Amino acid sequence: MSGPKLLIIDPDKKTSVFIHHLLTRAGYDVQVAPSGKEGLIIAWRDLPDVIVTEMDFEDIEADELIRKLRHDQRTQRTVIVGLTHLSDPKVSAGGMEAGLDHFIMKQADAVDNLIQYLRYEVDPQDHSGELPPQRAANQIIAFLGAKGGVGTSSICINLAHHIGLLSGAEKTLVCDLVLPLGSLRWITGLRETLDLAELTQLPSSELTQAYLDEHLIPPQGWSFRLLAGVKTPQEAEAVQADRIAPLLQTLRTRYAHIIVDLGRNISALARVVMAQADRLIIILQADEECVSNAIAIREFLEANGIDPKQIWFVPNRPLPTDGMTTETVIGRLGDAVAAAVPNMREQLSLVNTLHAPIQLRFPEHRVNLAIEHLAAQLIQGEIDPHPTSEPRA
Repeated sequence: MSGPKLLIIDPDKKTSVFIHHLLTRAGYDVQVAPSGKEGLIIAWRDLPDVIVTEMDFEDIEADELIRKLRHDQRTQRTVIVGLTHLSDPKVSAGGMEAGLDHFIMKQADAVDNLIQYLRYEVDPQDHSGELPPQRAANQIIAFLGAKGGVGTSSICINLAHHIGLLSGAEKTLVCDLVLPLGSLRWITGLRETLDLAELTQLPSSELTQAYLDEHLIPPQGWSFRLLAGVKTPQEAEAVQADRIAPLLQTLRTRYAHIIVDLGRNISALARVVMAQADRLIIILQADEECVSNAIAIREFLEANGIDPKQIWFVPNRPLPTDGMTTETVIGRLGDAVAAAVPNMREQLSLVNTLHAPIQLRFPEHRVNLAIEHLAAQLIQGEIDPHPTSEPRA
């Protein structure tokens, strides 16, 4: 019995022949179209289960091709994967906005990444299109602050610690993508380790599991491996932005959970990360300014192709101010409010100074219990319909 039907749309004959060979060996029934317009004809005629398309054509704009596929009832629910040699982050962001399900850069392990994605996302027993594809087991969780000083990085790494406790430290990776300066190496106490600039400069052929195991080190006391941010603004200029998207897709095949700290960044590069993320957590303070910022950010991201259903809000109280109640925040932001983190006063500064997780120093504190509860929600993929400042028993 043949496997799922795949259509490859790629004008580069050598590349399409190579991909056809590997996917056929992997058990897929593969067709090839040498141009975008021929790809549309074959897709609407033969109704493949998956369309794998280049993003660079002479006869049609790639975004237009994807929109045509998405707007036709014959292919509107077909899994569409962008597989391209183009490294500009705007290409992936535009493709995701047009309707791509996934985006992969052509590099040494691109076909392996594609096959792993397909094995998770395409059910070989049912290609009727009645149900949406299942989410991949390996997930990316991105963190974004509605403004500075709301505790985004602290919540990010403490939540990653709990995910590591539940899923295993070897399966959990934290990436500090805050530019121009990251803070996670300082909070965790892991000063000398592989950083973002170094990893983006590494040839893809050298990005092996053995290399990652050796160079991505777990900070002492923390239950995850860390890809640190850069130390200086000068080093930030050495980060190869066009390598971020393929780097994340490679890391996704290696780790069950990738937690990314974006800081306050909603640039085109950050949106490439968000487009790949299974969940975007927006941290905000429970006050009018932050709630208004969060609403504006959600509207902006939706207008730029980010699915608002993937966004969860987490109100945090870094200062012991009254502000809004959790119920008021929910009234403004809706049922996307996943948890509320209570104030920890000076104890948060203490654990950061000690480079320790909250769970180790204050295991019974309400903040630790709230973050633990949020970690469980993220692993299960379901939001608590009644978040409070204390998790329910």
